[in-house]
Amino acid sequence: MKPVTSVDDIQDAYVKRMVSNVIGQDPLEVLARTPKRLRKLVKGLKKKQLRAQLAPGKWSIAQIVTHLADTEIVLAFRLRMTLAQPGSRLQAMDQDKWAAGLNYADADVDKQVELFSTLRRSHLALWNSLRDEDWNKYGIHEERGKETVERITQHFAGHDINHLNQIEAIRKSFKKK
Repeated sequence: MKPVTSVDDIQDAYVKRMVSNVIGQDPLEVLARTPKRLRKLVKGLKKKQLRAQLAPGKWSIAQIVTHLADTEIVLAFRLRMTLAQPGSRLQAMDQDKWAAGLNYADADVDKQVELFSTLRRSHLALWNSLRDEDWNKYGIHEERGKETVERITQHFAGHDINHLNQIEAIRKSFKKK
C-alpha cells in the first residue's frame, strides 16, 4: 500500500482528521506497529493509572484500549463484508454507547491488549493477501457513504495514531503530578 499523500479528496470531517494522521506514512506499516506500541504504553502502569480520567467525560487508558479492541472487531466485519460482498451496507457504531454498555472503565487492560493484538495479526495477514483490485472494493457506510478497502485501511491506521497519542498524553500527565 502506498503512503497517504493528501486528504483533500475526503469529504467526511472525522475520516479526514483520522487519515491526516498518516500523511507520508504507509498505513499498513502503521497498523503493524500498533500492537507493540500499545503494549509499551500500558506496561508498568498501575490499575489506578489505567483508570484515571484527565477530565470529566474523557476516556481513561483502560477505556481507550478497550475501544481499540472493539473497533478491531468492527473492522473485522466491515473489511470482510467489503471484500466478500462489495457494495454491502456497513453499520455505524456509537462508541459512547459501546463504552457504557460494555463497561470499558472496568476492563482488564492486559486481556484487551491481547485481544487487539490477535485480531490485528489476523487483519494484517488479510491485508497482505489482497490483490490490487481488492483495494478498490467498497461498502456503503450508513453515515459516510462509499468506503473502499483502501480508505478503511487508511482510516484505521489514523485511528490507531489518534488513540495512541491520547494514551501518551495521559501517561505524561502522571509525570506532572
